[in-house]
Amino acid sequence: MLTGCGITGSGGSGPAEKVALAPAVQNGKANAFNPFMRESLPNLRDNSPEGQAMLQQMGGRTTSIEGEAAYRPQWKHEIYPVFYGDPTAPHEVLVLLDFASPQSEKVWQAVAEASRSVSPKQCKIAVFANSKEYYGTDLMGMGIWISYSRPGQGMAYMSYALSRWNEIKAAQKKARGRVVAFNNEYDATVKSTDFPIHYSYMTKLHPPVASSEELVVAKYCYNAGNVNLYQAQQIEEFFGIKHLPAVVVDGSVLSSVSAHSILKAME
Repeated sequence: MLTGCGITGSGGSGPAEKVALAPAVQNGKANAFNPFMRESLPNLRDNSPEGQAMLQQMGGRTTSIEGEAAYRPQWKHEIYPVFYGDPTAPHEVLVLLDFASPQSEKVWQAVAEASRSVSPKQCKIAVFANSKEYYGTDLMGMGIWISYSRPGQGMAYMSYALSRWNEIKAAQKKARGRVVAFNNEYDATVKSTDFPIHYSYMTKLHPPVASSEELVVAKYCYNAGNVNLYQAQQIEEFFGIKHLPAVVVDGSVLSSVSAHSILKAME
C-alpha cells in the first residue's frame, strides 16, 4: 500500500462483466455538486454577518459558482466534467487529482479499471484537479473539452496525460539530473522539439483537432481548468479532504483506493 491516498494495486484489465450495484444511493452527500441533478450546489465561501448585511443593503446576493460560471456555454461540464457514464446515473465517483503527485496516475488506473465493470447507466465518473504545478490546470481543461466535444475519449486522455507527466519527470531527471516544476506547457518537455502534453494529444483524438483550431482549444483549456480548480477546492473542503489524489464514492471518501474498493462502495 502506498502512502497518501492509500493506493492499492489495480491489477490487470479487470473483469469484463458488469457488476450489479445498489439500485439507489442513500448518502445525502452524493451528487451534492452535480449541476445535472441539482439546481443549487454547496457554496462554502466565507460570508461574514457584516458582509451579508452589506450585500442585502446594496440589493446584492451571495455569489455562487453556478451564478458566476453560467455565462459560459459549457459551464456544467466545467464544474462537473463527466468522463464516463450518464451525468444523471445514480452512483457517483468523484476523482480529485493533483498532476504533480505521482500517485495520481495509480489512482486513475484504479478508477479506469473500475469503470470497465460498471454500466454507464449505473455510474458516472466526474473529474477535478487542484495541482501544485500550474500546467496541471491546462491538462484538466483539455480533459473537460474532450469530455463533451469527443464523448467517450476522456478516460483514455487522462490515462495518457498522467502517464506522460510522470514519464517526462523521469526523463528530465535522467537527462539533466533534476526536474523542473511544470508551470507552463514548455516546462513539461525534455527536448526543445517536444510537443507539450495536451498539444500532442490533439492529433490522437477522433477526429483530431484541426491545426487552425489548436490555439482556440488551448486557450479554452486554460480557462475551463481554472473554473474546475475552484470547484475542486470546494469539494475538498466539503468532504474534509486534506491531500490529493482522492476518490469519493457515493458521498464517502475512500481511505484506500483500488478498483475493488471503488466497486465495493457502490454495492
